[in-house]
Amino acid sequence: MADQVDNVTEVSLELGPSERLRERILGPKGRLAIIAGAFVIWFMDVVFSRFLIIRGTISGVDADHARLVENIGTVIFVVTIIVLIIAVLRGTREAMFRIIAVYLTFSVIQVIFSVITMVSSVTARKGFGLGSLWDVAAMYALSVTVFTFVYVYLDVVTPKGAFIWPAREGDVAPTPNIADYIFISLNVNSTYGPTSEAVMSRPTKLIMGLQVLLSILMLTVLIARAVSATS
Repeated sequence: MADQVDNVTEVSLELGPSERLRERILGPKGRLAIIAGAFVIWFMDVVFSRFLIIRGTISGVDADHARLVENIGTVIFVVTIIVLIIAVLRGTREAMFRIIAVYLTFSVIQVIFSVITMVSSVTARKGFGLGSLWDVAAMYALSVTVFTFVYVYLDVVTPKGAFIWPAREGDVAPTPNIADYIFISLNVNSTYGPTSEAVMSRPTKLIMGLQVLLSILMLTVLIARAVSATS
């Protein structure tokens, strides 16, 4: 029995960090985590959109567009969950990754739409005080969350991984978890550059560039709102 455990451990150590994470994700607990992650993104986006409309941050045509995007997102979320559940029951790996890719792509589109909507609403909100900056903070959190899951996906589907995970000298590189990807997303959102983890995937570099651009736009909205709120 001990020999079997040792053999499993040796095989696990032969895999790279992203490959070990992929095996975990494809396990029962990992599949439940995928469903939970999809729910978190959907919930955050719905709450954010509703509050933008309720608080009057956006109105008119922008509010109508926000409702439309929210409804489409809800439909895609429901379809995603149904397909994921079927894939979990049947053990179909490829179907899982395809539907995850579709859902994350639309989630990124939602973030882009929300940031553009916020930029267009800057001149419409004057003299609301610093309390009106809540939506910028909420948008920041939504962006970090969505791109966290995007980086998890890119790392596990990229051959040998999208990142090189550092380790102490003589130690095996650790298996990354959600905290590591949150750290990457936070760093990209705040410092406009990669973290201590080297980026080896060109698609991942492009996604990071997109996140940087969105972060700059959010910073622009934050500064403009702060100036108008105190003027």
